[in-house]
Amino acid sequence: MSGVNRPAVNPGAYPLLRLALLYSAGIVAGRTLLQTVSPLQALFGLALLLVVCTIFHLLRRAPMRMLLLPLLYLCSVFSFGVFTIRMHDQLHEPEELILSVFPEDMLLFHGGVLSDRSTRGGHRMARIRIDSVHIQGLPTWHRTFLTDVLIRQEPRDAFPVSYDPSTANDEAPSGDSSADTVTTQNRSFGDAPEDLFRASGTPFSLAGAYLRFGGNLEPPSRPVNPNQFDYASHLARQGIHSTIFAIDIESIGESQTAPPWHRLQISMQQRTSMLFSEHTRGIARAIMLGDRSELDSDLRMAFSRAGLAHLMAVSGMHVGFILLPVWLLLPWFRGSVSGKWVALLFCTALLAAYAGATGFSVSVNRASIMALFLIIARLFHRPGASLNILGAAALLLLIYDPRMLFDVGFQLSFTAVAIILTTLPGTRYLLPVRYRYRRTGALFQFVMVSVLVQAGLYPLLIHYFNEFSMIGPLSNTLAVPFVQAMFLWSFACLFIGMIDTSIAHWLNIPADYVLQSLISYVTLAGTLPGAWIEGKLASHWIFGVWFFGTSVIASLRIPQLRWKMLSAFLFFLVLLQGSLVYEKQLRRPVLDVTFLDVGQGDAILIETPGRKKYLYDVGVWTPQFDSGERVLLPELKARGIRRLDGIILSHPHADHIGGIMSIIESVPVDTIYQSPAPHDSQLYHRYMARAAEIGIPVRLLESGDLIHTDPSLPMMVFAPSPDIQARDPNNQSVVIMVQYGRNRILLTGDAEKEAEAFLSATYGAFLRADILKIGHHASRTSSTEPFLAHANPAYGIASLGLRNRYRHPHREAIERLHQAGIRSRFTSLEGAIHYRCDGVRCNLQPWQSGNDKMSKRPVP
Repeated sequence: MSGVNRPAVNPGAYPLLRLALLYSAGIVAGRTLLQTVSPLQALFGLALLLVVCTIFHLLRRAPMRMLLLPLLYLCSVFSFGVFTIRMHDQLHEPEELILSVFPEDMLLFHGGVLSDRSTRGGHRMARIRIDSVHIQGLPTWHRTFLTDVLIRQEPRDAFPVSYDPSTANDEAPSGDSSADTVTTQNRSFGDAPEDLFRASGTPFSLAGAYLRFGGNLEPPSRPVNPNQFDYASHLARQGIHSTIFAIDIESIGESQTAPPWHRLQISMQQRTSMLFSEHTRGIARAIMLGDRSELDSDLRMAFSRAGLAHLMAVSGMHVGFILLPVWLLLPWFRGSVSGKWVALLFCTALLAAYAGATGFSVSVNRASIMALFLIIARLFHRPGASLNILGAAALLLLIYDPRMLFDVGFQLSFTAVAIILTTLPGTRYLLPVRYRYRRTGALFQFVMVSVLVQAGLYPLLIHYFNEFSMIGPLSNTLAVPFVQAMFLWSFACLFIGMIDTSIAHWLNIPADYVLQSLISYVTLAGTLPGAWIEGKLASHWIFGVWFFGTSVIASLRIPQLRWKMLSAFLFFLVLLQGSLVYEKQLRRPVLDVTFLDVGQGDAILIETPGRKKYLYDVGVWTPQFDSGERVLLPELKARGIRRLDGIILSHPHADHIGGIMSIIESVPVDTIYQSPAPHDSQLYHRYMARAAEIGIPVRLLESGDLIHTDPSLPMMVFAPSPDIQARDPNNQSVVIMVQYGRNRILLTGDAEKEAEAFLSATYGAFLRADILKIGHHASRTSSTEPFLAHANPAYGIASLGLRNRYRHPHREAIERLHQAGIRSRFTSLEGAIHYRCDGVRCNLQPWQSGNDKMSKRPVP
C-alpha cells in the first residue's frame, strides 16, 4: 500500500459543499432551535460568540483579521439560512383558503388536471391548477392555485357530466351553470369520454382535462396522532395549501392552456402504458417516469421491503441513462466555441424535457443540475470535484425553497449520492493490491454501492418509515442491471412508437418480461423471513455514530484524517451506549397513557413502567375506515411495539372493537380481555373465531378482577357486575383503574348513569383519579354528579369525532364536568392526548409532527 499514490487532501477543496452545509444548518436552526428565541436573545448569543472567539484568538496571539473575516462569512451564510426559512414559515395564509367560508353550493371551480390517481375507495384524487372560481352572487374570483380534488366515483347516473370541447375554456363562466354545458348527452362520471381520456388501452385518467365542478374547499388536515404522516406539510412543500371535495361535475373538456411540460408528461405516460401489458404498465411508468399513481399500496410495500423502492423514484441513474449517448459524443463538440454551446444547449433542453416528463421531482432536479455541471466541466475543460457539484445542486434547490430540506425525498436523495461519492473510492483499499484495478475490483465496487447506500441510509429509513430492508444489497445486485437494460430498451421503443405503435409494443416484449420477473421477485422477497425488519431509533445519538462511521470508510485513503474520524466515531458510540444505559437502567420508570384520535370511537395505548404494552379499546370500523389499519398499526410500528401484552375491550360495539381484526392479524397479542356482555354482530363473531384459530386466549372480566401487569402497576377491574341494573353493553363496559404510585387513571368505556351509580355506591372515594376517561364520548347519559364527585379528577378526556351524528359532546355532560371543576380535553379538538406519569405527577406531553404551526391542537 505504501507504493500507491494517494491524492492529497485540500481542506478548501469543497467550498460549495461547505457553503451548502452551513446554509442548511441555518435553515435547521431557524426552523427548530430559534422558534422560541426572540431577535434580541439571538443578537445577544451572537455577540457572546464573537467575544468568546476573540478571547480564544487573543490567547493564541493570532491576528484579528484571521478571526473576523471567516467568522463574518460563517455568520452571514448561517443567518441567511435562518432568515429564509423564517420568512417562508411566516408567510401569510394562502389566499384561496378564504373560500373555505363559503358553502359548496355557492362555488364553481374551473381548472386543468395536472395528474390523478386512484384512491383506496375506488375514487379519483386529481391535482388541479385552478384558474378561476365562480362564487354565486359575487364577481368571479380570478386566482391561480394548486389543489388536490377528491372526485367520488359514484354509481352510474349518480350525477350528470356533459362534454363540449368548444366551451371547455370560456374565459368568464356564467352564473347559470346550464349555459356552460351541452344537454344533448348526459353521462355519469364513470362514462367520461373514452375518446379523450383513453388511448389504445391506457388506463383511465383525467390528466390533461379541463374541469368545471362544484365543491367545498378546506385546508388539508393536520396530524391528529403523534406518529401520523404530516400530509398537510407534505402538500405545502409542493405549493398546495387546500383540498377540495368535488360535489358534482358540471363539464369535462380538453385543456388548451396546459403548459408544454405537462402535455409532454401526459404524452410520455400514455406512450409508456401502450408499450407494456396491463400487469406491468404501472411499475413501468414508475421506473421510467416516476409516476406511481397506478401502483397499489401492497406492491409499493413489497418494493420497499425488497430494498428496491429507489427504482420508482427517478434519480441520477435515470438521468445518466438519458445522457449516455450524448456524453459519449461530447468530445466531438469541444473543437469549437460554437460546438460547445450547441452541445450545452442541447443537453440543457434534454435534461429539462426529461425533468418535465417526470414532474420536476426533487431527485431529478438534483441529478439534472449535477449532470449539467459535469457537462460544463467536460465541455470547457474545467473539472470540478463531485462533492462540490453536489453542494452546488443542494444550494440552488434550497435557495429556491428552503423547506425542501425537511422533505424525506430530498434527504434520502442527497444522502445516498454523498455516501457513494465519499465512501465508494475508499472501498478499493479493502481488497488486496493485485485485485484492486482488475475486473474483480470493479465487481466488488458494484456490489459495495448497494451495501454502502443501504447501510448508510439506515437511520433515515428507520426514522421515517420504521422499516429497513436486509435483503436490499442482494436485490440491487441482482435487479439493477436488468432494470438498466430495460430502461434503455424501452426508451428506444418509445421513439419507435411515434412511428408505429404495434411494432414498438412487439419489440418491447423482452422489457415486459423483465418487469414481470421483477414483480415476482419483490413479491417473494417481501415475504421471506428476515428480509426486512421493523423498529425505531434507540437514540438520536445514532446519527453521530452513523455520520462518523461513514466518514471512517470515506477516509480510508487518508491516514491523517482516518484516525480523527475513528476517534469521533468511538466517542459517539460511547455517547450512544451511555444514553441506552440511562434509558434502560437509570431513568426513573414512567407510565405513558395516550388517548389516540380514532374519530368517533375509543383507543388508548398504555405503556407500563416495565415496558409492557396494552390497548384499551381499538377504535372504530366502517366500510371506509378501519382504525386498526389506519391509526393503531402505524402508531405501534412507529413506537417500535412488535407485540402487545393485552387488548382490553370495554364492550363489543363497533366503535370500540373496530380495529381488532387488523391488529390480531398483524401483531402478536398475549391475551384479549373483554366484557362478558353478549353481542351478536359479524365483527364480534369474526374476531372471536379468529382469536381461537391463532391461539389468543380470551378472558372475561368482572368487578373485583385484577389484570397482572407490572408489580408496580396493578390494573383493578371495577366493572362490569351483575349488580348493575341495566344489562345493555354500554353499562356492562369494562371499567379499570390504572394505578402507578400516587397516580390513578380511571378508564370507563361507555359506562352510563346506571353503571356510574353502581361504581359510586360500591367504591365511593376509592374512585379518586387524576385522569378520567369521560364515559360514552361525553354523552348526556354519563358523567353524573355523584360519580364525578367521587372520582374528582383534575382532567377528563373525551374521545370523539369532530362532526359526529350523535352530536357529542352533549351540553348537559359538559356543564356537569365544568361544575365539578374538571378540565376537559377532547380528541376531536386536540388530536391525540398523551400523559406521562412518574408516580407523583401526571404531565401532559406535547407532540408535534413536522411543521405543525397550523395545527388545531392548542398549547397546553
